[in-house]
Amino acid sequence: MDIILGIIFTMLGCVFASFFGVIIARVPNNLSIVKPGSRCDNCGHELAWYENIPIFSYLFLGGKCKECKTKIPFASFLYEVIGGVVILLAYLKYGLTIDFAFMGVITLILLLIAGFDYRTNTILDIFWIIFLVLVIGYDAYKIIAFEASVWPYLIGCGVIVAFFLIVKLVFYLVLKVDALGTGDVIFMGIAGLLLTYKTILVALLVASVIGSIIELTLIGLKKRNKEDPIPFLPYLTLGVYVAALYGNELVNLVLGV
Repeated sequence: MDIILGIIFTMLGCVFASFFGVIIARVPNNLSIVKPGSRCDNCGHELAWYENIPIFSYLFLGGKCKECKTKIPFASFLYEVIGGVVILLAYLKYGLTIDFAFMGVITLILLLIAGFDYRTNTILDIFWIIFLVLVIGYDAYKIIAFEASVWPYLIGCGVIVAFFLIVKLVFYLVLKVDALGTGDVIFMGIAGLLLTYKTILVALLVASVIGSIIELTLIGLKKRNKEDPIPFLPYLTLGVYVAALYGNELVNLVLGV
């Protein structure tokens, strides 16, 4: 049963990631996410149902449009894979529980925020509102069901917002550059309510390490110029995701508890 549910949730994660890809491609251009149906950006070929199955269609078509043979962006395929993986890991962590219900939906909004920001360098206000409502709802559940204290979350929020604002101010005063976007501060402020003051540090560490590795690799491969702005928010979402699932275990591992 666990294997079947794991497969189902993985498929759902892929489907949502595929749908998010449509949102990311169309919303910034003021296009409907419903009509017209999915089609090739190059030749306009409208995709048949079997050409629109997450992951499998990409593999079946060899990563190319059936009609004009234009390459389908590998990033779209990778995004769908990531969508399935992150939901599966959340299920493996929490099982079929209320915690998984909350974290599964929170994981999806993190995935949408990461993809949207990476593609457009902007975030819609509605994404922040949804993220905030989900986090407050999850905190309320833990406080009511398990009599958890609200202070670790409030302290985590306050500490991370203060830290980011100080970094932002120092870079502006010393280097005259806006090192962190306002969206980064807002995101981590909300994330501070999801995590504690301990696990928020895990999120920052994961984001910094993974972000540095990927961005330096892209620069080395000439896929990105040194002068290009670094989209840090997607790495922050990864850090928050890892900290939410495994933050306490990682903190205990480091402290030897």
